Amino acid sequence: MFSILRPHLIYEDISSDIVEHDIDCDAEEWSYNGKDVYRGLIDQKYIDENLHVYWLYDDNSKKVGLAEHESNSPEIFRALWIYENNPFATLYQNLEWKETDTTLWSKLSNEAYQDCLDKDFKNVFDDALKNNTLILTPSKLKEDFFIYECERCNHKSFLAMNGHSSVKKIPRVDLNHYSILFLDDSFLLFDPPLGFKLMKQQLDGDVQAQQPEQAMLVGHPE
Repeated sequence: MFSILRPHLIYEDISSDIVEHDIDCDAEEWSYNGKDVYRGLIDQKYIDENLHVYWLYDDNSKKVGLAEHESNSPEIFRALWIYENNPFATLYQNLEWKETDTTLWSKLSNEAYQDCLDKDFKNVFDDALKNNTLILTPSKLKEDFFIYECERCNHKSFLAMNGHSSVKKIPRVDLNHYSILFLDDSFLLFDPPLGFKLMKQQLDGDVQAQQPEQAMLVGHPE
């Protein structure tokens, strides 16, 4: 998940498992954006960012998101959510990412599909580049990735090309030159929001003060 308060920051631990420092903690119930959740302890990994980050859980201690608060102004915060089966919505905190009913395999020719079976699957990313198609996964969108291109033979690759004598690195490629396929780990394709741009700072709006509500339910330990 890209942080909203710190756009350069990426929260990597988006599994549903409770984090170690929250095991056996006496969590309190809070309401963030109208959702009642249990909030764990401050995650010390983000103190240097001047953030107080709390992981959020449901009634079954399943991790469902996090809350990031400005350390010096805790009334300024954002709640980020883990959207199951939609890694792109989780990454960008935007539910306009839509899963399609299409897999990558339906986009490949019979020859390309057989090539994937015969070789390392990673080749499909470079093979797509030959046809000016970018296949982007959530992992790749988190990287400052480059495309490498040989100026002599025009071969393109996501990996540095040893053996080619004249290679240039192309950062933040112009999407107008490519068809884009957004692919999850199950090889399902997703449609991005209208106007999506390949930038980490794709999160909207100015940061404004908000106030979470502490919802101490009857019977919940104080």
